[in-house]
Amino acid sequence: MSNELWSWGLSIIGVIGLLMVGHKNWKGYLVGIITEFAWVAYSLDTKQYGFIFGSTIYISAYLFNIKKWLSEANKNKIRNMFTINLLHNYKKGN
Repeated sequence: MSNELWSWGLSIIGVIGLLMVGHKNWKGYLVGIITEFAWVAYSLDTKQYGFIFGSTIYISAYLFNIKKWLSEANKNKIRNMFTINLLHNYKKGN
């Protein structure tokens, strides 16, 4: 595969991951991480080793955000388990 196709393909996949995150799908971060490993392969193949540094930074950010996202989701799930919605019961006639 030509270098140009690599960079276009990886860029498109990376944008798909970002769009997934924008739609509140944390798995978009996993897409991003996988894409970064492909960028590392690209950098080794093309001897552009600066991409490895960038990919390391991106992977670190993705992992930090996944951890934060899942932690907040678990807190909200627990918080919502103990929330009593009095209006909901009132509307049902209870």
